[in-house]
Amino acid sequence: MNWTIISKVVDVAEISPTDTQNEYIVYVKNETGQNIDGALAYGKTDRTKVTKQFISKYGSRIDKIEHEE
Repeated sequence: MNWTIISKVVDVAEISPTDTQNEYIVYVKNETGQNIDGALAYGKTDRTKVTKQFISKYGSRIDKIEHEE
């Protein structure tokens, strides 16, 4: 199968006056472009965790991972 995990920045959170963190939407799309699953992630560490969860859940169906900054 040709499913894709995609992440996009949806917001930037101000953690302190000198520090920010991106909020991501991470979702799985099937070969026809339909969204199958999705989750919010806060920062790159959480985005990586969510991506790994989707890989575990959908396994060999995942063909590509695209992280948009």
